[in-house]
Amino acid sequence: MALKNLFKKGLKAENLIEVLPYLLLVGIFVVFAILYPPFSRIRNITGILTVSSVFLLVAAGETFPILMGSIDLSVGAMLSSCAIVAAYFFPQGGLGMIVLAIVVGFLSGLINGLLVVLLKLPSFIVTLAMMYVYVGIATGLTNGYNISIRNRDFAWISTGQMIEGIPNVIIWAFIVFAVFVFISRKTVVGRYILAIGSNEESVKKMGINTNKYRIIAFTFSGLLVGIASVLLSSYLGMAPARLGDKYLFNTLIAVVVGGTSIMGGSGGLLKTLIGVLLISMFDNGMSLIGSTSNVQNIAKGILLIAAISLVMLPHRRGRLLLTK
Repeated sequence: MALKNLFKKGLKAENLIEVLPYLLLVGIFVVFAILYPPFSRIRNITGILTVSSVFLLVAAGETFPILMGSIDLSVGAMLSSCAIVAAYFFPQGGLGMIVLAIVVGFLSGLINGLLVVLLKLPSFIVTLAMMYVYVGIATGLTNGYNISIRNRDFAWISTGQMIEGIPNVIIWAFIVFAVFVFISRKTVVGRYILAIGSNEESVKKMGINTNKYRIIAFTFSGLLVGIASVLLSSYLGMAPARLGDKYLFNTLIAVVVGGTSIMGGSGGLLKTLIGVLLISMFDNGMSLIGSTSNVQNIAKGILLIAAISLVMLPHRRGRLLLTK
């Protein structure tokens, strides 16, 4: 669809920015398939999708605040705290842990949203502070140690195969993601979240309670992270105390590189999906060709700066036109 629109509208900067993530995705796949042929095998692609599953839900959660021009820096720490709190009270896994992890995620997101709205502080500050709170909870309950979960039924949630050859974690992530795509694209809540990011003052003049939808956006973020923590714990066979750390950086890159504006008002979950696949494919390919994690981090840092710069081009042009 994006490529079709590009040819219809002509090769302009804004249109090229729109399709760039798709071009990068195809380009990365082709490059690594040439450098390391086993990269393109079904087994490796399934592995990429498996790794992407938890990542996708966390990134989808992050997308909602960003669409409003806010940000949630606590998603990685929240991921660990949801898993640790649930496993602390239900070390054998099971339904109790699943429900508690999701509830903790929901409440964490709700608290983030309430603090942003009630304290009238930038979301950057609030969620940065809450990141340390969630890290303190996760490491404080276990002194920084992971909690092992030995339960075959619980492990089956992610590692089993309802469809032969496809791990359950991929299926559950796809189902949850599809539900939230529907919410973001087909419901009033989703449309208002995007509208507020585009022009909050205009939405307020329509008599819409923008604070309500800001709280909802952060609550969605927490809820998705809570669900992701269940899938991650089930897949690993443990509740990780600090594994959530790496998710924040990758999540921000995926959302922005996918095409969601850091300023809010444009983008969406489907674009985040492209960003997640792009980053997961890049990490996998770099590992297969023997690249170190340091080199990968440097490359992703450069990619993040480049992506934000490209996304900001239309805003800069708008300012220049206004000043002329």
